[in-house]
This record gives sequence, structure tokens and C-alpha cells, in this order.
Amino acid sequence: MSALRWIVGALLIVLAVSPLRAEEIALDEARLTGLAELPPLRGEGFAPGSLAGKAVVVTFFASWCPPCHVEFDYLTKAKTAHGDKLEVIAVNIYEQFGNFTGTERLARFLDRKDPPFTLLGEGEAVKDLFGDVTRVPTLFVFDGEGRPTLHFVHARGAKKTHVAYDELEAAIQEALMATAS
Repeated sequence: MSALRWIVGALLIVLAVSPLRAEEIALDEARLTGLAELPPLRGEGFAPGSLAGKAVVVTFFASWCPPCHVEFDYLTKAKTAHGDKLEVIAVNIYEQFGNFTGTERLARFLDRKDPPFTLLGEGEAVKDLFGDVTRVPTLFVFDGEGRPTLHFVHARGAKKTHVAYDELEAAIQEALMATAS
């Protein structure tokens, strides 16, 4: 009986410290094409071929989402630190939540944050390509081959509302290392 308890206890520990992934979302041609077809919110969009060999962050955000504000600060810091080795693509989604209409709230958010990365609108058109994004922020980090190194979702009722900067940086470093090899 004690051996069974030990095995169950060990299994529970492994499950508690190991991230479980129902499906690994890769940054494949269909997802890249879907993203490239979205309209830019500011500046230009991107060409899928321009991402080759780079670490890529794709995040889904809304201007009304408090955790997205913090995440944008982290993404700006990461983009500044890694420069051309990192591409960040922020996709606006669910902006009209709460029966809000107009673009003033989004414009104020973008003016305040002034992000140095790609901003795309109409994210609802691609959310199903990324595993049916239903919450913001939802963030992915991919290596230069499109393999995932991080997938974070702000789960309903969770105490952790956004990716921590050290987690983001570790995933970017993993992506850069995989890209370099």
C-alpha cells in the first residue's frame, strides 16, 4: 500500500510541475498567411517570409484588458532587447466587448503604449487557427522553424493574468537557441 501511495504521489508531483499541452500550435504556413492577411492597425503588416530564422511572439490582446497593458510593456522590453532577432505580432481581438463601439479606446491604448512591433486588427478572422482563442491575453512564442516554446492563456479565474517577464524571456531565449542551431 505504501508503494502505491508513493507512486501516486510521485505522479502527482510530475503532473504539477510539468506543463501539459493538449495541442502544440505551430506557426505554420496557414497561420502565417492568416496573420499576414489581417489589416495593420498602425504602420505596416508583415510578410511571412520576413520571419524566417527569427523568434516570433504572437499575442492576442484587447485595449480594455488590464493584463494586456502589462504584457505590452514586457513585449516592448523584449523587442528592444532582442531587436531584429525577435518579431512581435500583436493581434487585436474582442475589442467591441461590453457593447463598446468605436476606435477611441484602442487609439488611446496604442498612443500610450507606442509599441515598437507589428499591430494587426480583426483578429477574430484567425483565432480558430490558433486553437480557438477565447481569452485575452493569449500569447505564443515560436522559434525560427515555427515550433512553439511557450503558450500562455489567461484562464478564467486564474490568479496569474499574464505571462511573467522572466517566463517570456526564457521562452524567447529557447526560441533563439533553437533557431541558431
